[in-house]
Amino acid sequence: MNGGVMMAERKAGLLQALRTVLSALFGVRRRSTHDEDVAGLRPIQVIIAGVIVVAAFVLAIIAFVQFVATR
Repeated sequence: MNGGVMMAERKAGLLQALRTVLSALFGVRRRSTHDEDVAGLRPIQVIIAGVIVVAAFVLAIIAFVQFVATR
């Protein structure tokens, strides 16, 4: 409690974790967005989102190479 006022704990979802990982991947983040993400995200959410993004990236590269190789 802070001066009789309780602050609600903010929980982040998978979409916010994915947005955080993608913005970190491209290197475009505002300070205020970073502060909001730090307050609401747990490390396991960021790890899971990172694995999803990396897997999607690798699959996209494989699909692109397959597409180019068959032509």
